[in-house]
Order: sequence, then structure tokens, then C-alpha cells
Amino acid sequence: MAVEDISKVSDILKKIEELESMYVKVGITSSAGGKMLLIANVNEFGCIIPITNRMRYFFLYNFGFWTNKTVIQIPERSFVRSSFDQKGEEVFTSGDDLINLVICGDLSAKDFYHTLGQTAADTIRNFLINEVKSPANAPLTIVNKGGKTNPLVNTGRLANSINYEIVGG
Repeated sequence: MAVEDISKVSDILKKIEELESMYVKVGITSSAGGKMLLIANVNEFGCIIPITNRMRYFFLYNFGFWTNKTVIQIPERSFVRSSFDQKGEEVFTSGDDLINLVICGDLSAKDFYHTLGQTAADTIRNFLINEVKSPANAPLTIVNKGGKTNPLVNTGRLANSINYEIVGG
């Protein structure tokens, strides 16, 4: 009597190898362009900008006031790291469910990363829009944003720049 292997271990190992051959990047990806990457980094980590006399004249001409401040301090408003810290477990749980679908043959590795990437990007975007409320914008910033007070939302460009890309495969 011949022994028949019905374990499908070799198929499962192939699927795992395919999963390991790629990964997903999530956040403000290079496709968003340098300006959006700069805006994202400044908000994620904060920034101190020295004020020059030229900037003082800019404020006087555009906003009607002279400032004697020596720096503008843009506070840290983490939306990528904080969303991971607060919502990462939900994304990981979603990933666990998706891995099972790949192993069972109901989902390809590429589709796994597309779904996981979109889930993570949506999580960061929703966190940016709905959870990041402080530090509050400076009064001048609120005026420039037409009275909008959400610190990271004005035109929606930053939120719309959150994306994912699959590497490898």
C-alpha cells in the first residue's frame, strides 16, 4: 500500500515563500512628491524654523504685523507613528485573518499585500483626520485656513497623500 501525502505542506511553503518575497510600505510614499514628504515629516516630527528679517517683512506685508520672534516652532503632530501605536493591533489582526486566506488558497500573496496596505493606509488617514486634535493650530494658522481648526486638515492633500506600495514579488 502506497502512502499518499495529503498535507499540502509543499503548497503552503510555496505560499509562504511568495509572501516573504515582497512587503508593503505604508505612509506618505515617494509617489506623493518631495513637497508632501516635507510637509508630512514636519508634522510628524515637528520643526524649528529660524526667522529672518526677510520673513519678518513677509509677515508685515501679508499679515500686517511685524514679529520679533527668533523662531517659528511647528509642534510634533505624529499621525503615522501614533496611528501605529494606537491602531496597529487592529491592522495586525486584519493581517492575521488575511494570512489564513493565503494559506488556504483563497487569496494571492499580492492581493494580501494590496488589502493589508489599503487597510493600513485607511487607518492612518482616518487617524489623521479624526484623532489628531492637538497641539492646536496657532491663531494665525486658523485664520489662514479660513477658520478650520483641525491641525492636519485644510485642503485634504496630506490625508490624500497617504498610500501604500508593494515592493518585490
